[in-house]
Amino acid sequence: MAYDGTLKTRVKLTQEQLDRVCERHHRFAEGRNGGARANLPFYDLTGLDLSGRNLTGAFLSGAILRDVSLRGAILDYADLYGADLRGADLRKARLYRTDLRGANIRGANLENAALVEVDLRDGALVNRSSPAEKKVVGFQPGPADLSTARINNADMARARMTGSFARQVDFTNTSLTGARLERSDLRDCNFIGADLHGAALVGADLRGANLDGAFMNELDLMETARTDAEAAAIKNLPPLPVEDEPEAEAEQPPEPLEELMRLHMLWLGSGGKLGRQLDISGRNLEGANLAGAVLTLAVADKVKLRHANLRGVQMQAARLDGADFRSADLRGADLRGAVMNRAILIDARLDGANVSSLQIASSHQVMRASLVRARLAGASLAEANFAGCDLTMADLTGCNRTGTILTGAVLDGARLAGPDL
Repeated sequence: MAYDGTLKTRVKLTQEQLDRVCERHHRFAEGRNGGARANLPFYDLTGLDLSGRNLTGAFLSGAILRDVSLRGAILDYADLYGADLRGADLRKARLYRTDLRGANIRGANLENAALVEVDLRDGALVNRSSPAEKKVVGFQPGPADLSTARINNADMARARMTGSFARQVDFTNTSLTGARLERSDLRDCNFIGADLHGAALVGADLRGANLDGAFMNELDLMETARTDAEAAAIKNLPPLPVEDEPEAEAEQPPEPLEELMRLHMLWLGSGGKLGRQLDISGRNLEGANLAGAVLTLAVADKVKLRHANLRGVQMQAARLDGADFRSADLRGADLRGAVMNRAILIDARLDGANVSSLQIASSHQVMRASLVRARLAGASLAEANFAGCDLTMADLTGCNRTGTILTGAVLDGARLAGPDL
């Protein structure tokens, strides 16, 4: 079952204290001075009000959020691993790629919520590197528990719910396209009007579930359990293996990079009216020569660019989560406002690169560059500008930091040991 929130010691916040944390996090998200990421693992926030708050990327592993109001809140990329959200109000909340592995969401209201690519897998079946999990003895969340939750009229496209416990959930009119529901307990759920096209249902327990009016391929039900005998057979299957994060799949066959970049230039020059945004997520571009290329606002999660020539490349506000830049040449690159969380930059050359915040003149906003948990061991950062960059939990051991600008950078938990400290 999901984690029940039991710990011997809890820090309980008042509403006033929580408001101050949220205000600092809001400044942090906007790249303003005086900001700090919300870091509240295992805190007790029972019954408090977080409605409408922007908590993008907040650390809330194992936190108690029972009966909390999160209506309209933004929780994109937030870490809620093993959190207790029983009875929480999450109506119209946004949880894009939020980590809810092993979370307890029993009876919560997620009506009209956006949960695209949310992670609700069994917390015990996924390799995990959360510092919170390691430091607290006895913190061992099991399957995510959504029982009796209201998730109607919601968007759960590509949600990952493998092995979750979701009995009597109301999924009325919810989009579950491409969702991973293998081995999930979906007994007595209401799927009236739900869109299950492309959903993976192998081994799912659908006894008593109402599928009237659901949009799906009937063939997808062939390997599910609809009777007691079928459910017994599924229980005899070997347990699910511990899984690592899956690698993003490249398009098959991939479009020529030159054509994609041409369309991207059209998209940038026309303000999005022509062409299309560049998306090279997961593609293998090892050794590619992209020196001086304009990749502003590109999407390149988990792209492989080992040994690539990226000298002087423009990647302002690009999304590069998990990208592999090992031994790449990024000298003089413009990476202002880029999101490079968990990127691998071991032995990369970033001499003179600009990885600071990006000023948006039209809206007077600031986009903070982010390298949370990025790996830069042995990289050359001479004369590079990391002013205001979020380097939380980043590994900077052995880097050449001669003349590196770190003014206003967030270095919480960063590893800086080495001769250039």
